This record gives sequence, structure tokens and C-alpha cells, in this order.
Amino acid sequence: MNRSILTSLAVTAALAAFSPHCAKAQVAANLDNLPQGQTAPPAPKAPPTHAAASHAQAVRAENNPAPPSTSHHTAPSHTSIPGVPAAPPPPVVLPPPFGDIPLHPAVAADAVTPNPNAKTSTAPLQEGDLRVLFDNNSADLNAQTLSEVAAFADRQKNTPEKRILLLSYATLPGDDISMPRRIALARALAIRSILVSHGVASTRIYPRALGRPDQTDTAPADRLDILTEPHSTPDLKASETRTQTP
Repeated sequence: MNRSILTSLAVTAALAAFSPHCAKAQVAANLDNLPQGQTAPPAPKAPPTHAAASHAQAVRAENNPAPPSTSHHTAPSHTSIPGVPAAPPPPVVLPPPFGDIPLHPAVAADAVTPNPNAKTSTAPLQEGDLRVLFDNNSADLNAQTLSEVAAFADRQKNTPEKRILLLSYATLPGDDISMPRRIALARALAIRSILVSHGVASTRIYPRALGRPDQTDTAPADRLDILTEPHSTPDLKASETRTQTP
């Protein structure tokens, strides 16, 4: 067997000598120096530095992201049941404000000046109510009408259990619905000022500017009906209906 190995080596050396492009090969003649299937042990790895470990950990986190957490927040469990108080807590009593609160006087009613040329008059209604008749397209009152409305106010200022309704109507030629309501409102405010200036509380007076009356209304169109009724009566429509007859 050793002879065949030597023969092979000799052939290889001869080929290398005749080839111009090959480097000269050095062949060991001592077969005992050849490795016998043994490999050198690997060199020990140096421990990674802190920076390298941090970089490797960041790379692993980027390549393998953590799955989203599916845990839910749970309320802490109670080990004991809280006791129920025997009585509710007392109400909070707020102390009064320091100092006196200024009270403003009531706003005075506008003065109504009689117009001697105004063609107004009054007519009694049932249950002591009063109707004021106005001239067309006017809210002025003459002295006689103003005096009769003032006398009505003197009778009503001592009856706080009743409220006073002012149902005011007005009419003009044409189909305009805005101007009749404006005239009706001016008439209601004039009568309200007379009542307030003669002692009737303003909180008892309810003016209503109704404007042009309905076609079924047979009462005079330019009028203002002063009606009284108990505060407990909520139906204003019924009060309006009872004045539509002459």
C-alpha cells in the first residue's frame, strides 16, 4: 500500500514539473506527519460586549415583534362587602351670602298722554270686564277712555287672585298681517301702562297682540278686551272665544 502511495506522489510531482502554469508542489515524504483524521479544537469565542448584546437584542426584537397583549383589566376583587349606613347623610346647608343683596325697584310704567282727537270709547262686558274701542290705524286714547280704564284698574288692584288678559285686535285694508299685529301690540302696551300706573301688579297682566280677527268674529275689529279670570284657568282660547259676540 505504501508503494502505491509513493507511486502516486511521484506521478503528481512529475506532472507539476512539466506544467508551466502550476507552482512547484512540496510533498512530505514522511507519512507519519500526515493527519490521521483529527481536527484541531475550535478556538473559544470571546464573550460579547455590552454594545453588541444590546444591538443583537434590538435586531431580534425588530425581526420578531411581540404579539399584542390580549389581557383585560380586571377590577380588584373585594374580600368584604361594605356596610350600608343606617341613615342617609344630612343635607348640605349653604350659608346665606355675606352682606345685603340690593333690590332694584320695579320699572315704572310708561306715561300715557290722552289725545283729544282720538275717537275711542269703552263698553262693558259680562262679569265686570271692559272693552276698549279704537279708531282705525291708531293706538291713541282720549281723556274719557283713559279715565274709565283707570277706574277699572282701581277695582282690580285689590283682587290678586285674578289675572288680567288683554286681547288686542286691529285691522287694515289689504292682506298685510304684520302691521295689524303691531298696532294691536301698541294698544295693549298702552292699556297695560294705565293698569300698572294705578296699582295693578305687572305679573298679573298678560297682553296678547292678536292682530286681524278671524272671519267668524262678529265683534268690532279694532278693539281691546280686558278680561279677568282666576289664575288656575289655563285655557286662554276659551277666554278669547267668549268675546267674539257683540
